[in-house]
Amino acid sequence: MLGEPRSLWSGTALFALIVGLGLTVLLLLILYGQYWTENTILSAILIILAVLFILFLAAFPFLLGGFLIVEGIRLIRREGFSYSNCLSLGLGILILLDILVFPLLVGSMLMRAAQTNVVFSTIYWFLSSTLTIMTSFFSAQLAIFCLSAWINLIHFRSKRNLDQIVVLGSGIIGTVVPPLLQGRIQKGIDLQHKNPNAVLILSGGQGPGEDIAEGMAMMSWAIDHGADPERTVAEVQSKNTRENLIFSRKLFKNPKGKTALVTTRYHVFRALLLSKELHMKAIGFGARTKWYFTLNALLREFVAYLSMTKKKQIKYLLILLSPAILIGLLLIVRNI
Repeated sequence: MLGEPRSLWSGTALFALIVGLGLTVLLLLILYGQYWTENTILSAILIILAVLFILFLAAFPFLLGGFLIVEGIRLIRREGFSYSNCLSLGLGILILLDILVFPLLVGSMLMRAAQTNVVFSTIYWFLSSTLTIMTSFFSAQLAIFCLSAWINLIHFRSKRNLDQIVVLGSGIIGTVVPPLLQGRIQKGIDLQHKNPNAVLILSGGQGPGEDIAEGMAMMSWAIDHGADPERTVAEVQSKNTRENLIFSRKLFKNPKGKTALVTTRYHVFRALLLSKELHMKAIGFGARTKWYFTLNALLREFVAYLSMTKKKQIKYLLILLSPAILIGLLLIVRNI
């Protein structure tokens, strides 16, 4: 975290820390077992906790799938139907299918194929192995992505002698700043008050359905709600997050100084990854939003991250799948 928190290594390190602490506690319980086994009440409590933990681990995939489905339905009912709003619902259904349906389906197909044709059996085996490897790969990466996103939101102090504060736009309605964007701007204003030398940059160009550039509407709202007019400027050319950063950098008071990127919590980590690509020294601050919306939006951010790193993802997948590919080819050649 001190070196460079803007990568999945931060989440990987946090995961290793959690696992390490868990193993340490387990080893301490084993090492000093003679002391707690002599205490009947303490033994009963530890056994109950262990049983509950095992049951939770066994039920976790089902709980996660059900939770995602419920929250996905809730999001669609409150925010309306769109393909992007179906991510959490779709993932929940996929998890339950992967647990309950796919193993039985693939198993029955493998049994039939084994009785009729070895080549088809090998193909079915390869497809099921590929599905398992891909599911495991992306699930692990999603978990690490979420941990990395969370740990990059932790700041023990907001006064960090910032030089500039960039608030990323998210769309306006005509000239009206919607509540989600208001939350981002208010977070930027709060940081400006705690960093009296920092310039507040409101970033966003004009898009469809917008009567003026986002940055101008954001600046007007910010000044009306307590921002210092002398240290508040608008960036009005950008159309996406990458351009937010590129064009805002031209307005920096100190390009090599400390920069805060302010956006909604689920969007902070991807913005930081982009800032790292652009060699921008930055930390991220997130504005709150509704939980059910955050869950789906975080999945959308993960999909965007996969798109950003698609070449790397394809390379890793090919490496992981290469043993299954080689084994499948050898079995087919052997039985032709």
